[in-house]
Amino acid sequence: MTRDIEVGDELPDWVGAKEFYQKYDPKEVIGRGVSSVVRRCVHKQTGQELAVKIIEITAEKMTEQQLEEVKSSTLKEIQVLNMVKGHPSIITLVDSYESTTFIFLVFDLMRRGELFDYLTEKVTLGEKETRSIMRALLEAVQYLHSLSIVHRDLKPENILLDDQGHIKLSDFGFSVQLEPGEKLRELCGTPGYLAPEILKCSMDETHEGYGREVDLWACGVILFTLLAGSPPFWHRKQLLMLRMIMEGRYQFSSPEWDDRSSTVKDLICGLLELEPAKRLTAEQALAHPFFCQYQREKVRLFSPRKTFRVMIWTVLGCIRIQCRYHRARPLTRELLARDPYSLRGVRKLIDGCAFRIYGHWVKKGEQQNRAALFQNTTKVFLLGLEEFDN
Repeated sequence: MTRDIEVGDELPDWVGAKEFYQKYDPKEVIGRGVSSVVRRCVHKQTGQELAVKIIEITAEKMTEQQLEEVKSSTLKEIQVLNMVKGHPSIITLVDSYESTTFIFLVFDLMRRGELFDYLTEKVTLGEKETRSIMRALLEAVQYLHSLSIVHRDLKPENILLDDQGHIKLSDFGFSVQLEPGEKLRELCGTPGYLAPEILKCSMDETHEGYGREVDLWACGVILFTLLAGSPPFWHRKQLLMLRMIMEGRYQFSSPEWDDRSSTVKDLICGLLELEPAKRLTAEQALAHPFFCQYQREKVRLFSPRKTFRVMIWTVLGCIRIQCRYHRARPLTRELLARDPYSLRGVRKLIDGCAFRIYGHWVKKGEQQNRAALFQNTTKVFLLGLEEFDN
């Protein structure tokens, strides 16, 4: 093969995947799944760098039923990806090949990886960056829903970032195209992002089913997670977490929400609405003031009246900053010992250090536990300070 292939990595045989290997040169592994591996690859003629997802479809490592499920979901994914090809915020399927033992899916190469890993590195994101990411995501969801396609597995792991920080939605293995008036009943997705109606549907045979609204619920969970660093619904015991979801029980209680605008909180409430009929659609979410304010700022024309108003607000802001500066509490050892997490700068430092040390421990998929790192106990910190004093 090539010298870039890692020693010990198994690759499909040349005969069964001849077409793929004639056109592309596989390189190092950049990701792994349950039955797949993702490698960087290079188009031999153009030198373009891409990513190839190699899905194993052999009966050696799975039962016949599992094998059929993998084949079926992969073929559905290919069908959906071909339907949505060309949207700027959806991953592009460049090529696909199938052998007797493997399926090759060639995609755009998203060098910065998953949004999940980026968030683990940054801990929390600001409203400006979150606005850009969520706008692109909602535009992708709006496009999918216009084609009657439901993604059903929206989460930070399935959102990829390119070199410029632009996102692309990926992993359409659970996606399905609805017929007019059709409702779904299948239980699928990641527990922390499941909409209440999916859970109710799985427990009640008389439930009418669910539709595209489940994607908007997941968008609300993602929006909350980007701003707070931890998801709105999480508990060490999964049954209790699912109960929290069904009751729509979440809070803006963490210190991170002290600095967030009421506008973004209102958008989250609109997306995390228990009743699917009352939940915001993708179009309504994009028309929310959280996004419209940004648009107005981009197209704002010169107006003497508005300029004068901005000047007044600037002066008032400067006065407020000066007053707060003189009234600010000095940063003393006693203040740090009493409540270090109430100070924004110290709080960011604590969270950042925690994720740098334990970032590898944060799991993906069904066992996500980001929120566990935010369950801070001040007493432990105080005891540590007392020992340091002694």
